[in-house]
Amino acid sequence: MQDLTPLEIQKQQFSRVLKGYNADEVRAYLSLVAEEIERLLRDVDRLARENSMLREELDEHSQRERILKDTLLSAQKVSEDVKANARKEAELIVKDAELLAERVVAQAMTRISDIERAIQDLKIERTSARNKLQATLDTMQQMLAVDAEEESNEQPITAMFRKRNE
Repeated sequence: MQDLTPLEIQKQQFSRVLKGYNADEVRAYLSLVAEEIERLLRDVDRLARENSMLREELDEHSQRERILKDTLLSAQKVSEDVKANARKEAELIVKDAELLAERVVAQAMTRISDIERAIQDLKIERTSARNKLQATLDTMQQMLAVDAEEESNEQPITAMFRKRNE
């Protein structure tokens, strides 16, 4: 069957027969049917336009959803990359700090060793100086003792001579 338009329904002619339907009633009814079909066609046209607009919106939303998903995936990847890079950088910083700490500790240990060696050397020097000073004092005491002994053994003239010169 072909598509009927409201105009075709209104212009439809029927042959006349004896004892047929009332022509005015048929015409009135066909007019109602034509108006109803016209209204239905307008509704179908309006619904088709709405459907088209909704499909376009759906396509736009679907495209936005894909873009958002892609963006989210990219952001997650970037976030993971940033975290991984930060973790690696932190590990490098920790390793550098550990190496620096080891170097500083080694230098400190060397310095401590040098200072301890210097302290030992100074102790040896102090002992040596003390021994030399003690030896010098002992020598001076012996000299003073010898000098005192000689003075007591001196003759009175020498003692007088000495007193005058003093």
